[in-house]
Amino acid sequence: MAFVLPARGVVLGVASLVLKEGATIESALAVVRAAVDAGVLAIDTARAYATVDDDAAGERIAQAARTQRPDIPIITKAGHFRLGRAAWDVDGSAERVRADALRSREVLGAPPSLLLLHRADRVDDLDASVRELAALRDEGVVEAIGLSNASVELLDRARAITTLDAVENRFAFGFDTASEYRYCVQAGIPFLAYAPFGGPKSTPLATHVPRVAAVAMRRGISVHRSVLAAMFEAMPGAWPVIGSTRVESVLDSIAAADLVVDEELRQAFADDLRSRGVGL
Repeated sequence: MAFVLPARGVVLGVASLVLKEGATIESALAVVRAAVDAGVLAIDTARAYATVDDDAAGERIAQAARTQRPDIPIITKAGHFRLGRAAWDVDGSAERVRADALRSREVLGAPPSLLLLHRADRVDDLDASVRELAALRDEGVVEAIGLSNASVELLDRARAITTLDAVENRFAFGFDTASEYRYCVQAGIPFLAYAPFGGPKSTPLATHVPRVAAVAMRRGISVHRSVLAAMFEAMPGAWPVIGSTRVESVLDSIAAADLVVDEELRQAFADDLRSRGVGL
């Protein structure tokens, strides 16, 4: 089954809702509920988004979205997992991928909409892992498959084995190149862009896209909403995966789908990316 999302909109990633210091289940669920009510396109989680006491904390939070919208897509990832309070490890072997997929299906109560190999860049035998992903899709354990954190070279290797339904890589405005995005567009593969604002340890977004920030300030609109709206128009086939931890911020980002992009904002976005050596 192909992985399909509407043309404009955001995906909510729950990593920070689980892993951020001081995170609580109550605040996480409040953000998820608000996001679903506002029309978020999908929920993004992973086996690695776990607490010390619950290996499936992130998937349980994602599953809560289905109490409001039973058909909302849930994306999860295999092969990366928590070992302890501040330790994670990677095992992308076929055996681990299958075990993670079965555990995800158990927690979610249904096949994940999309299962990604979480750290494709750190897998010892990518070919074996991809063959296992394809088998899981064929068996109906998962609906669709893909890679996360994968270079163009790794994507070529994987696609020589099977069809990829989606790719999820970091695309932080002002930091990352668009090479994997362009590859996916040419191949017709949905591209999920995580950490578009730079991630929790990044400098303020306005410093990465100053021209967009100036336009947003004049118009009384947040730079986050403005840059996402510009992205929707400039990067068809890409969907930002936002990591909001507050209801107000997730609603602001979702509202970007309804923001009209005029020539001034369009040019500001293009100039900001070009100044960082990123061409679309």
